[in-house]
Order: sequence, then structure tokens, then C-alpha cells
Amino acid sequence: MSSASRAPLADFLRRLFAAGGAALVFALTVFAASPALHQLLHSATDTAHDDACPVVLFAGSADAPTAAVTAPLPPVAWQAPAPTAAPEVFLSPPRYLRQPERGPPSLLSS
Repeated sequence: MSSASRAPLADFLRRLFAAGGAALVFALTVFAASPALHQLLHSATDTAHDDACPVVLFAGSADAPTAAVTAPLPPVAWQAPAPTAAPEVFLSPPRYLRQPERGPPSLLSS
């Protein structure tokens, strides 16, 4: 699918979400790097830095706790491997050790 055939609304939404994600990462980086700005975030609730603060989790590279997602395995019926015949290799000795046109050069001048 070429970019010309995409819907303009889909392109706009993709770019909007990308810009929003980049702005969120930038804001979390700034708040993690500046203790004064980080404190401004907590001044509304009058709480100290706790371990559940998104800025602290972002700065510590912690993942949000999620349950492990496992997919059920498909049922597998056991089958005996099919016997394969060994390939037969027919070797024949070469007719010449060196083919006549590929022999050593002649030292005699003609």
C-alpha cells in the first residue's frame, strides 16, 4: 500500500500519537532530571516521592507491573517420522588425471 492511498485522517492520527509520545518522554525526562520541577508535581498532593510516581519509575527504567501473558500451546499429535531412503551416490573414476586441454604448459617452442 503506497502512502498516497492512505487515509489522511489515519496519517494525522499516527503523527499526533507519535508527537504525543515524544512529548511525554521529553516531559518525563525533564521532571526526572530536575528535582525542583519534580517537587512541583508533588506540591499539589503534599506527598514525598513514592515508588509509584511515574517520574521515578521512568527514571529508574522500571516497567509497569503486568501479569505474564501466555498463549496456550496448540495440540500436537505425535507421528512417527517417515523413513527416508538413503541417496545412492554413483562414483566413477575420472578419465584423465588432468584433462588434455588443461595439462601443464609445454616448454618446447614451436
